[in-house]
Amino acid sequence: MMEGFVFQWPVMLAFLLVVPLLVWLLWHARKQRLKLIDALGGGMHTHRRLRDVLRLVAFMLFVLALARPGHSPQTESVSRSGRDVVFALDVSQSMLAQDMSPSRLEVAKQGIRDALTIFGNERVGLVVYAGSASILCPLTYDYDFVRYMLEQAHPRSVDFGGTTLQSAVEKVVGQVLIEGREGVQDLVVLTDGGDHGSQMDKVIEALEEKQVDVLAVGLGNPHVGSPIPLVGDSGQVEYLESEGVRVTTRLEDSALRSFAQRSPRADYFAVGVDSLDLGQLYLDYSADKQVEAASSEAGVLVYREAAVFFLVPGLLLLVLSECWGARGLQLGHAALWLTLLGIIPNADAADTEFRARFDEAVVLLEAKSFSDAEAEFAVLYGDASERSASSGDLAALQVNRGICLIALSEMQAGENPSVALSYAKSAQLAFLSAKRYAPELQRAGVRLESTAHLLFELQQAIDAEAQEQEQLNSKIDALVEKLENLLQEQHKLRKSCESKDVDRRPRRKVKGQPAPEPIVAPDSAVEDAKGLVVRQGELLDEAKSAEMMMQSIDQLLVAPDMPQMETLITEPLKLIRGAQEAQNRAAEELGAWSSWPAARASQNRVELKIEEILQLLSGDSQQPSDESEDWEDYEEDYDYDYMEDSEESMSSSEAMQGDLAAGAEMQALPIPNYSAEDILMEEQGSLQFRQQKRANANASKVEKDY
Repeated sequence: MMEGFVFQWPVMLAFLLVVPLLVWLLWHARKQRLKLIDALGGGMHTHRRLRDVLRLVAFMLFVLALARPGHSPQTESVSRSGRDVVFALDVSQSMLAQDMSPSRLEVAKQGIRDALTIFGNERVGLVVYAGSASILCPLTYDYDFVRYMLEQAHPRSVDFGGTTLQSAVEKVVGQVLIEGREGVQDLVVLTDGGDHGSQMDKVIEALEEKQVDVLAVGLGNPHVGSPIPLVGDSGQVEYLESEGVRVTTRLEDSALRSFAQRSPRADYFAVGVDSLDLGQLYLDYSADKQVEAASSEAGVLVYREAAVFFLVPGLLLLVLSECWGARGLQLGHAALWLTLLGIIPNADAADTEFRARFDEAVVLLEAKSFSDAEAEFAVLYGDASERSASSGDLAALQVNRGICLIALSEMQAGENPSVALSYAKSAQLAFLSAKRYAPELQRAGVRLESTAHLLFELQQAIDAEAQEQEQLNSKIDALVEKLENLLQEQHKLRKSCESKDVDRRPRRKVKGQPAPEPIVAPDSAVEDAKGLVVRQGELLDEAKSAEMMMQSIDQLLVAPDMPQMETLITEPLKLIRGAQEAQNRAAEELGAWSSWPAARASQNRVELKIEEILQLLSGDSQQPSDESEDWEDYEEDYDYDYMEDSEESMSSSEAMQGDLAAGAEMQALPIPNYSAEDILMEEQGSLQFRQQKRANANASKVEKDY
C-alpha cells in the first residue's frame, strides 16, 4: 500500500475541468455522424460508445500522470555545514623570490591546492593582493573553479604593486564574506610580510566588527635576503634593481608577529623556507572553532514517482479505443499497437541490463580486479555512447574507469614508471570526459587534481630513471674505453716481448754442414725482463681499476631486494679476474728469459678475455678467435712448435652501444587541462566577480612597488 500519496504538481489536475467539455464534444460528434448516416440512406454503423468512454478515461489517466503522483516520502538533507574560508594570496613581486623552491608564490599556490584536497563542506573564496586587491573567486563549493582561478594568480593580477594587507582585508570583508555568517568565517593570508602603508588599527577593527578570524602564513627566509628574478621581454632572467642596486627581500617576520599580537582574532605561523602543508595547518587551526551545522530535521521531501501506474493503463486504454470499431475489437490492429508499445518495455529492459552490468563492474572494482573492471567500464561506455545514454551515466562510467586506471598506474609506479604514466594519462582523459558530461560532478574535479600530482610524480620518476640510465651509460662508455686501451697496451707489450726475443725454433743439422749453434739469450735479456715485468705490473693495476669500475656498475644494476641476482656485469667480472690471474702469471714468467714464450701465451689469454668482455658489453655474441687454441698448443710444447704471430692475427674490438648502453629518450607530454568549452564557460560565469578596483589613495602611493 502506498504511504503518503500526493500529487507533486497538483496544478495539472486543473485539466480535469476539460472532461465535461470533452464529453459534450464526443456526444455532439456522435450525434452529427448519425444524422449524416441517416441523410445518406442509412445502412451504416458508427463506432460504439465504449470507444469514447475509453478515450475519456485515458485522458484522465494522462492528466493524473502529469500531476506527478508520488508516494513513500523520505527526507533528504540538502544543507551543507562548514566554515567559509577566503584565501588572500600576496602576489607582489617579492613573492617571486626563490629562497623557497620554485618560488614563494608557487609554494603558496601549491599550499592552497593541498588544502582544497582535504576540504569537504567549506565554502572557499580567493583574493589576490599587492598594492591593491582583486577578487578572483567568490565563496563557492566548486573547488575546481577555485583551482582554475588559482592558476591565473600572478603579479599582473592586480592594478599596481606594493603590499598592503589593508586592501585585502577590506576587499574580503566588504565584498566576499556573506552577512549572517559571523563567527564561521576565516581569512587565510599567505604573504612574505612586507607591508607599505596599511593602517593596522583599521584592519583589526574591521576583523573584529565582522568576527573574521585570520591565519597569517609567513613565507621566505627571515634572516637572509633573496633577489627577485624577473623574466625580460627576450625571455632572459633579470633581477629587480632599484637605483642601480639589486633588491633583496626577506620574510618580515616581526611585522606579522606584531599584527598577530595586537589582534585577538589573528594567529601567525612562520613557515620560513620549510615545506608547507597548508591543509593540515588549517585543520589544526580550526579544530576547536565553531562549525555551522544544519538541523537534523532540515531537508527536502523526496517522493517515489508513481506516474507510471497511470501512464501505462492510459496508453493501453487509448490503444483499445482506437481498435474498437463499429463491429467490435479489431484484434489485428490491437496486436500491432501492443507490439509497438513493447518498445518501451524493451528500453526498460536495456536499462536494467545496463544497471546489472554496471553493478558487476563495480563488484570487480571493489574486489581490486582493476584490469577487468576497467575493461568492463570501457565496453559499457562504448555501448552507452552508441545508444545516447544520459550524461550522468556516461560521467559515472568515465569516473569509475579513471579510478581503475589510477589503481593500475599506482601498481606499476614502482616497477615501470613509463607504463604507470600511460595509465595515469588515460585516467586524466577519463576524468576530463566525465567533467564535460557532468560539470557539477565534484568527484571528477577532485580526481583531476590528484591525477595531476600523480602525473608530476611519475614524470619525475621517469626523469630520475633516465638520469640514472645516462649515468650508467657514461660509466659503461668509460669502462669500454678503458678496456680498449688496456687491450691495446697489452697487445703492444706482447709484441715488444716478441721483438726483444730471438728465434727459438730448433735448428736442424744438415748433412755435410757444421752443427748449428745453440740458442742463447740476447745480451739485453736481463734488463729487458725487468722492464717487461714492470710494464706488465702497470697493466695489472689498470685491470684492477677496470674491475672496480665494473663493481660500481654492478651495484647500480642490482635490485635492492635481490642482492644476489646476476647482471650483465657478472660474467665480465669473472673474465676480468681471470685476466688478472693471467697477467700475474705473465709477470712471473717474464722474469726469466727461458719462460718468455709462456709469458706471451699468458698475455694472449689476457687479450682474449678482454675481447670477450668487450663483446659482452657491446651485445656481440661472436665466439673468440681460434688463436686461443694455437696459443694453448704453444704453451704445452713451445720448444718444438713455436708459431709466429702477426699483426693481422689480433682481433680488433670496436666499442658499440649494446642493450645495456642504449639510452631511451622519452619526451614529456604536456598535462592536459580542462577542455576549452569548460574554461570558457567558467570564465564567462566569473566575469562579474573579476572587476578590479583601485585601493585607497594612501595604499596606491607606495614608493616600493615590489
